[in-house]
Amino acid sequence: MVEFVTKAQAQEQLRLDPGADDLWLAFAIPAVSAAVDSWLKSPWRRYELQRDGAGAPIIGTDGIPVPVVDDEGTPVLASQVVLATLVELASHYRFREGEGDNTVPADAGHGYVLSRAATALLAPLRRSTVA
Repeated sequence: MVEFVTKAQAQEQLRLDPGADDLWLAFAIPAVSAAVDSWLKSPWRRYELQRDGAGAPIIGTDGIPVPVVDDEGTPVLASQVVLATLVELASHYRFREGEGDNTVPADAGHGYVLSRAATALLAPLRRSTVA
């Protein structure tokens, strides 16, 4: 599983001293990254996409949009994915018992995966699957 943020980025977001809450971060970073990835539904949505002159995504021969890659050939994560992961980590850190922004409203059903703030950041990356 891809971890969308580093421990150092999470510590900065949460304003933690190095070494503080390392065990919690070891569990939370992969878990929140997996939740964000699951919400996106398609792995290619986690990356910045190459675009043509008109701004449309470039589609590869496999029919999947082509990600931007860094100097080492690694796909570049979309900034919304990184920020949504940090926001979701902060929400889970602050509300460890499931209260606050992590409360699932009765009318939300079982499909409620992320906090409202993280979902708002990611919504432009995913098409609705509701008919």
